[in-house]
Amino acid sequence: MTSHANDLFARFLARPARYEQDEATPDVRTALAEAICERAGNQGCRTAADLLAVLERAGLTAAGMSRLTALSDLPAGDLDSATMAAQLGSDALELVRQALDGHLAVSNFENFSSRLANIFAYARDVTDGVLADYIPELAKQDPAAYGLAVCSIDGQQTAFGEADTAFCQQSAIKPLIYALSMGLNGENQVHRHVGREPSGRRFNELALDPDNRPHNPMINSGAIMCSAMIRPGLPVADRASLLQRFVGSAAGGSKVGIDQAVYESERGTAKRNLALVKLMDEHDAFPEDVDPAAALDLYFRACSMTMDCRQMAVVAATLANGGVCPTTGHRVIDSRIVRNTLSLMLSCGMYDYSGEYAFTVGLPAKSGVSGGLMIVVPGIGGFGLWSPPLDRQGNPVRGIEVSRLLVESFPFHLFAGVTGS
Repeated sequence: MTSHANDLFARFLARPARYEQDEATPDVRTALAEAICERAGNQGCRTAADLLAVLERAGLTAAGMSRLTALSDLPAGDLDSATMAAQLGSDALELVRQALDGHLAVSNFENFSSRLANIFAYARDVTDGVLADYIPELAKQDPAAYGLAVCSIDGQQTAFGEADTAFCQQSAIKPLIYALSMGLNGENQVHRHVGREPSGRRFNELALDPDNRPHNPMINSGAIMCSAMIRPGLPVADRASLLQRFVGSAAGGSKVGIDQAVYESERGTAKRNLALVKLMDEHDAFPEDVDPAAALDLYFRACSMTMDCRQMAVVAATLANGGVCPTTGHRVIDSRIVRNTLSLMLSCGMYDYSGEYAFTVGLPAKSGVSGGLMIVVPGIGGFGLWSPPLDRQGNPVRGIEVSRLLVESFPFHLFAGVTGS
């Protein structure tokens, strides 16, 4: 590991979640505000506008983080600790202090962004791959579309290319289907019906494990089974709305849509997924009182949910931060569920390329056949990428190249700290 990499990422190892919302006493907020004003003054930062500029260079913006919104409302003129303590919560004040001290997850964000821009540009030249065509709507995507976004566990963000274009998530949504199912049912109940071993087969293979369960939640049958356990007593539309709200919370409280055309296209080309449901039903794999047809419908709606790369990066950062969303400070996912989710993303998240990806990249990730790729760097942050052309395993070709370049450029591989490289 180079000294430059050490400077960029001083704390690579996973840590407790940063900045979970926990309002402090007025005295604590006052002390934090006074410390901010002192540090800001030492850095020649006198006004609120100066402070916002410093934070923006560190990757933090009031527009990108709801808990920093009040910074934009600070009065013009010199910074005043009393006003700051009254208008900002303790978690926001602590974040600003960390930024001024240079103690954010990415310590030199301008340099990091520049290097990431080079990676993005280099991978753009990769033009291999083909569009998924077994879902007709996906075959209409622009093969040149390409976006990348990053969010650190402290909420530092930047993006490149078509990062603001929403696209359907397809299989990239599966980790969140699993996480919500776990939150509603508990680990024992979920894994009574879904295994946790890599299948070694295609994501839609007509196969169950020796206990007649789907092999894991990251393949179609496993995600359908997890969908079946999301509030099965409610109408499908209400269940989909619940999942949308959950995903939106992990994405910083933003709106998550559903691409109706993709949903209809999924339903119209569902023979293999219908066969998977029939296989599981014939082996009594579903929990009691579950309607398999409704579970499949919910799964189609989930795969049709839309986010852009920025939202996807915030979701990845929420997982990297132990389940606390970096941009809001809210706990969205229980830490134990995050651990289980990341474990399965590492071992099963990249279709039948998962073992190779774990070996060469060494990061939890989940891809989708729309070209989406969510990459989690535990304790640091997450990436969201979209590039529709796929390799033969169904992963975005540019996404694999970006992944390779990331671990070559930064000490992101989970075992980089052990090997020193």
